[in-house]
Amino acid sequence: MGFVRNVKYFCGKRYFETDLFEVPDMGKRGKKMREKKVNLSSPDQVRRNKKKALRTFCQKVKTNFTGDDVYLTLTYDTLHRRDNVKDAKKDFHNFIKRVNRRRKKAGLPSAKYMGAIERKGTNIHFHMIISGGLDRNELEDVWGNGLSNASRLRIDDEELMQRLCQYIMKEARDKEKFENAYICSRNLENPKVTKTDWAFTHRKLEELAGQTDCRDVWEKLYPGYEFIEASSTFNELTGWHITVKMTRRDSDVYCKNKKSTPPGSQTKTAQRQRTRKRRV
Repeated sequence: MGFVRNVKYFCGKRYFETDLFEVPDMGKRGKKMREKKVNLSSPDQVRRNKKKALRTFCQKVKTNFTGDDVYLTLTYDTLHRRDNVKDAKKDFHNFIKRVNRRRKKAGLPSAKYMGAIERKGTNIHFHMIISGGLDRNELEDVWGNGLSNASRLRIDDEELMQRLCQYIMKEARDKEKFENAYICSRNLENPKVTKTDWAFTHRKLEELAGQTDCRDVWEKLYPGYEFIEASSTFNELTGWHITVKMTRRDSDVYCKNKKSTPPGSQTKTAQRQRTRKRRV
């Protein structure tokens, strides 16, 4: 008989996602889930891979960026227009170097960025999420090859961020008409991922699959976090799979330098002290 696995993704200080799903093969407990690839992926698997790639992209965005950062679009004017992506990449890397020089003078760390170079016909432009600190006019001055359009990143708007990440990745675009090259900085952090087995029974998993719209249920299971949304799917081969998205409450943002205990948990010392008081 299999077991239920709970995978948690901690994206920065606030955002949190968790997956609950059944693992049918006991031999895979504690091991990597992916098997050696033998055949080409089916169309359905390709669709799932794209969905997973989009989710990974969104998680990485929420791990590295906040509401103080910006969504930036860079375009060329007719005087500086490039004929190929190679030259455009060179312009972009020079732009990042100039941005980092200005950030260094302002006492700011090197910029983090995630985005894409898009080519539509003869027009090449850039879409990216980049660290804040420089104002809109300054970014346009640093770019120097045309227009730049910067807007504040609304990181707490789940639906908007999902659409923004999808737009950058261009999943819905026709590859014959659009040519994309993904770009990202090397100083990005990955979400912290933890894995727990046997914390939930199969019966409990099936019960939770029907409670994806019950805010109280999930906030009780994961205290200190505020419910955003949850979804559940069932597959005849793999069983139930639940995905939950949450955000940490403002009063529960803990400092890494302090040895604080997350909500709903107790240290062993505190438990022993309470046990002694009861005995007395």
